[in-house]
Amino acid sequence: MTHSRRPARGRLAHGRPPLLVAAGFGAIALAVRAFGLTRAFDLWVDEMVYARLAASAARGELPNLDGIPFFLHPPGSFLLNGLLIDLFGLSGTDMDLALALRWGNAVLGAVTVALGFLLVHRVAGTGLAACCATILAFDPFVLRNNSRLFLETPAVAVALAGYLLLVRAVSGGGRVPTGAAVAAGLLLGCGVLTKDVTIVLAAAPIVLAVAWRKTLHIRDAAVVLAAGAVPYLVYLFVVVLDGSSGAWGRAKLDGVERMIGLTQTTGFNAPHTPNLVGRLVDQVGYFGTSYLLLAACPVAGVIAARGADAARRLVGLCAVAMGALGVYAAAFGTFEEQYGYGVIVAGTLALGVAAAELRDRRPGLVKAGAIALACLVLLTAALGARVETTRDDSIRAVRDWVRHHLPADARVGVTSNTAQWAFADDPRFGVWPSAPTLRDHGATHILTHDLITEQGYGYAKTSIITWLRANATPLVTATGPSNGETVLWRIDPAALDEAAREGVGS
Repeated sequence: MTHSRRPARGRLAHGRPPLLVAAGFGAIALAVRAFGLTRAFDLWVDEMVYARLAASAARGELPNLDGIPFFLHPPGSFLLNGLLIDLFGLSGTDMDLALALRWGNAVLGAVTVALGFLLVHRVAGTGLAACCATILAFDPFVLRNNSRLFLETPAVAVALAGYLLLVRAVSGGGRVPTGAAVAAGLLLGCGVLTKDVTIVLAAAPIVLAVAWRKTLHIRDAAVVLAAGAVPYLVYLFVVVLDGSSGAWGRAKLDGVERMIGLTQTTGFNAPHTPNLVGRLVDQVGYFGTSYLLLAACPVAGVIAARGADAARRLVGLCAVAMGALGVYAAAFGTFEEQYGYGVIVAGTLALGVAAAELRDRRPGLVKAGAIALACLVLLTAALGARVETTRDDSIRAVRDWVRHHLPADARVGVTSNTAQWAFADDPRFGVWPSAPTLRDHGATHILTHDLITEQGYGYAKTSIITWLRANATPLVTATGPSNGETVLWRIDPAALDEAAREGVGS
């Protein structure tokens, strides 16, 4: 068997240190994310929820929503963002905080790109590392996650840092020094402290690595797992001291039932939500390469896991674990779009390792493989550029118009939970998605989003939008791929009374 060809440790071709090149890729990734951070990714309700939780953490409290403890997700991201709120003196509405805190995720996304370069460089060489870093820098699905205040970005970033330590330690089949094992475990544990499902990335590959060709020595794995449990155990200790263990347990049971699919309230397997295949077809022009990476993750993981080098196998096992999670979630569990982030990151890194394995084992496939990889990189960059340059900021556009033009005595019905949170600080807005509720609350304006209404995610029915198009006056319209056509309508009171009597939108 041919041994893997690896560049000299510590420096790349032309004398450039790996850290310097990784920093360069990180800088490019940050510039890409900065370009469309506030204009290319419309606000999402979860972002404002997380911003409010971060604000509570900044006040020194357990993360809570208006005094109600929040235990559905662990506090790692909220603590980090609370620190950013304190450090930079951030303030304002939930929407203002969410948009400001996006910069933290953009930086962590860029760090993930740099870490990915270092990891693949370590086990597969400079060229493949550069390809993987470019994919991570431009992949539209990765951009989407890094550019919104989602939990997956910080969770995967710290977990990846932990695996970089392990990969460096086991390269060539060596044992993991205790200090490195503890540090790696703590980083992986911080990933789980940010989102529970990260345990699949943080723990499953470590366990598999003991059983699969002794990729990790059992003692090293035990140290990693023991250290990894520490951050969450500290969190649980604080929860118990607060007297909230019962609420925490109920929240976690609900979360587990959702994840494994016993409770289907969100995601593509839930009732009255878009069909997954239809959604993929609709979005292929934006996320086509992302779908390829999702599908390639378990395959690349298996190829990498069969390698001769322990470090390559460890990267492969990460992709095997995440790929299995993705397949299960799509088939049975609560498969939400952001769940694919960790799958794509792990799959991209494993793709670089799998390419190195094929290069070393099947030299005759090198040319064809290089062409295919180059096409993937170029197509990814093209789709990433398309996403970044497509305007998608309808909620902010409406808010700006409202601040300058909406009369002080106006009453506006909102038809989505995102708009509900975005305008929660404005007493003129309320959840009145039908003609009868609008009339009952004296509202003659309504804010609609046709795409999410058609998909069943909003509070309104499509019948109210159909009626508005024929009977109301659009005051401001903004269009984007997230919400479709977002329109603020003004309704004539007489027409509204008639529609209310007919029950339009009920």
